[in-house]
Amino acid sequence: MVYIFTAMYCEAHAFIDFFHLKKDTSQTRFQVFYNEKEQILLTVTGTGMLAASVAVSSICTAYGAKGEDFLVNLGCAAGRGEKNQIFLCHKISDTTTNQTFYPDVLYRHPFLETEIMTVAKPLKKVKKNEGNILYDMEASAVYQAGIYFFGTHQMSFLKAVSDSGTDLSHVTPKEVEQIFCLNMESIVDYIKRLQKAGRAQKRVEPDGNLFGKLCRDLHCSKAMADTLFFYLRYCVLADIDVFSVVSELYKTHRLPCKDKREGKVCFEELKRRLL
Repeated sequence: MVYIFTAMYCEAHAFIDFFHLKKDTSQTRFQVFYNEKEQILLTVTGTGMLAASVAVSSICTAYGAKGEDFLVNLGCAAGRGEKNQIFLCHKISDTTTNQTFYPDVLYRHPFLETEIMTVAKPLKKVKKNEGNILYDMEASAVYQAGIYFFGTHQMSFLKAVSDSGTDLSHVTPKEVEQIFCLNMESIVDYIKRLQKAGRAQKRVEPDGNLFGKLCRDLHCSKAMADTLFFYLRYCVLADIDVFSVVSELYKTHRLPCKDKREGKVCFEELKRRLL
C-alpha cells in the first residue's frame, strides 16, 4: 500500500478524485481517504510539524504499515524554481534542530531532485542565491515519524513550487489543486512504480513465494538462503528484472537442481546473470 500524506485538502483533492478514494469515517482525528483495490490511503494531516508527525504516527499504527508499503509526502513548497514544477527531495533539513535526513532515491522518476528545508513558520522570502532549495513546514516531521515504520528507501517527498515566500497570500486553494492536476500523470506513474516495486519485494521476502521456491529448488543451506535473500532484495530495489532471469533458468532446465552441489553452481550462475 502507498500511504500519501498532504498537509492541506487542496493538495489532496486531485488524487482523491483520480484514485476514487472514499472517506474513512472511522478516523475522526484526521481526514483519511482509502481505496482498498487501488491500495492507496491518503491522509490530510493539517499544517505544521506537530500535526504532520502525529498524523503519520497515528495512521501508520492504525493501518499497520508493512515492509512492502511506501510513504509519499505530497505538497506545496516555497522556492525559486519554476512555479508548478514538481521536485523529488533527496535531502531534508530541519531548521529548528539543524538535523539533516537523506531519503534514498532508488526508483526511476522524471522529477528534478533538490533539498528541502523544513521551517517552523511560513517563510517571508526565499533568498535569491539559493537555487532550487525548497521550504515547507512538514517534510522533516513526516520523515522523523515515518522512519519508525518505513526504511529510507520507502519514503518519497514530492513537492511543487507554489510561491517564493512573498506572494503566499495570493496562492488560492484552487491554484494549489491545479498544480497537482497539471502534474497528475507523472506523479501517478511514480506511485504505480512504487506499487510495482512493493509487490515484487513482497515476493522476495522470507515468506514470499519466489524466495521460498528458489530456496527449495536450489537446495539452499542457511548461509545460501541468507545470501539469496539479500541478492533478491537488492535486485528489486535496483529495478532489476529478477523474475525474467529466474524464469529463463527454469525454461532452460537449470532449475530445479538435483542436489546441493548442483544448487551451488546454479546459484553462482544466477548471481552473474543478475549483476
